[in-house]
Amino acid sequence: MRLGILLILFIGTLLVFYLSWLPLPKLSLLWFMPSWLGQWADADSNDRIRTGIPFVFLGLVVGAWLSAEGYLWYWWGMALLALSAVVVIAELGQLFLPQRFFDWGDILWGIVGGASGLAAAAVIGGYHRKLKAK
Repeated sequence: MRLGILLILFIGTLLVFYLSWLPLPKLSLLWFMPSWLGQWADADSNDRIRTGIPFVFLGLVVGAWLSAEGYLWYWWGMALLALSAVVVIAELGQLFLPQRFFDWGDILWGIVGGASGLAAAAVIGGYHRKLKAK
């Protein structure tokens, strides 16, 4: 199980870096992106919040793993710190791309997304433990 989760996290992190470092940030042009999702992501009104979406899923995966393994809350904080580091690195990489720019708002949305995923996993894990105890 651990290897599978690590593989999902590795691929997810690589995908975040790939999408963050595209020279032209039009996700609707990507062959693997569903057209409805690409259009939503490319809308000006979703420009910043779209940064948080992959971090919700990464947070859910990390949180499910931490919950299933019974890790202490310290590790949940470390997970949020690691997810935050990923979004900061992704934004710093954009400093070197002419059509991209560093944005503190993107960092904030990425952290909010990661925290939301971790929180959802903690709540679901707590309910699962309560049901299992009955």
